[in-house]
Amino acid sequence: MDKNLWGSMLVLVSAAGFGIMGIAGKIAYAEGANAVSVLVMRYITAALIMWLYNILSGRIKKAALNREQLVKTFLLGGVFYSVTSICFFLSLNYIPACLTSMGLYLYPVFVSLYMLIFVKERMGKMQLSALVMAFLGTAMTVWAPGIYVNTTGMLLAVAAAGCYAVYIILLGGDFAGTLADIDPIVVSSYIVTSAAVTMTATGLFMGQVYSSITLKGWLAVLAIAVFSTAIAIITFYLGVKEVGPSRAAILSTFEPVVTVVLGIFVLKEVLSLIQFVGIALVISAVIIINAAGAGQKEAVRQQ
Repeated sequence: MDKNLWGSMLVLVSAAGFGIMGIAGKIAYAEGANAVSVLVMRYITAALIMWLYNILSGRIKKAALNREQLVKTFLLGGVFYSVTSICFFLSLNYIPACLTSMGLYLYPVFVSLYMLIFVKERMGKMQLSALVMAFLGTAMTVWAPGIYVNTTGMLLAVAAAGCYAVYIILLGGDFAGTLADIDPIVVSSYIVTSAAVTMTATGLFMGQVYSSITLKGWLAVLAIAVFSTAIAIITFYLGVKEVGPSRAAILSTFEPVVTVVLGIFVLKEVLSLIQFVGIALVISAVIIINAAGAGQKEAVRQQ
């Protein structure tokens, strides 16, 4: 099979895995689960799967980290990745999964704003237009005439995007420089393990490590752990290796599309025409931002 086609398929599988997360979360809640118990089982199960993959693939031979690297992976996973997940899954208690996904997918916009304001990165008219499109789309989704959207739920979704943006900035900046030479799947395994530690401690403190849920609920939680975490992370990095990070970022915009479609057909979520247009504007803005970033990197390589 063609290398680019195989890589693209892997990234799309990853995006679909992340895309079903909100849907599975809603199903788990309906069957008796809560946000903390879902996240505890999600990260413990995903960490076990990812370390098993590292053993089977031989990556475990180069998986040792020094103290500084361990501290940084814990800050990335145990703090920012965990807080992102908490905000995302709490948001699902208040608003439809498609709106939660749209809120989270504002993170490239926040990253771009950070680069524009603090790093003084120059942006073209297309990128600036995309930022306006993203905020306009969000406003149309939240304040659509005749539609009530829970403010708490939307703020939690946007907070998840903000936390994830910080995570991305740290992971791609000097903060994570000592992790650059380590296999990204190994780094992700440490990050997921750190999140498992944080969520387990949170669950024990709140008395919510375990909740009485049905078999259907457990299957939904298992789907989040296996497909929306372990497989989604592994296939993404394997896909990036084949097609490069820029194209992978663009293909990843398939994620909110999956959530919206499944939200409508599986959960019977209802959106107004204005909200559909708003979501389409946000997704289009993310594609433009990612495509512009890819173009800039290509120009640098050619100079």
